[in-house]
Amino acid sequence: MTDTQTSSAAPARRVHDGFTLIELMLVLALITLLMWIAVPRYGLQQAHGRSAAMRLELSACVQTLHGLALAAGSDEDSPWVTLADSSGDGVGDAAEGPLAQAPCDISAGTRGSYDIRVIGNEAGFELQAHPQFPSDVGVYAVDHFGRQHWLDAS
Repeated sequence: MTDTQTSSAAPARRVHDGFTLIELMLVLALITLLMWIAVPRYGLQQAHGRSAAMRLELSACVQTLHGLALAAGSDEDSPWVTLADSSGDGVGDAAEGPLAQAPCDISAGTRGSYDIRVIGNEAGFELQAHPQFPSDVGVYAVDHFGRQHWLDAS
């Protein structure tokens, strides 16, 4: 058998080097549909994660503040009136305003997502987390007893 006989006897084979336009369009449509569903859900999960972290940090802050008040004993008449930072130096010096950096170590992620404010007086305090991003859940608040509740967004 010679080379010419072998090549003429072999069936003609068509070689595919890529995808057809229809196949590419179907794959792009599927990817677009998945992204259309996944991206909003991912953003929602991030918001839930930020909210859960904030709630845990505020609860820990309340416990820390109670520990400091117990450690101070009766030397300080109203330990709650110096929780807010009116001067912006990170140290508590007021009864109302942004929560001071010390003694509560609120993470940068929570401070970046929520404006943490404190309202304090001789009787107690309330920590409020105002979302910095549009949110439909409103303002989260926890008082000096650890009672948690949501306030209206207005």
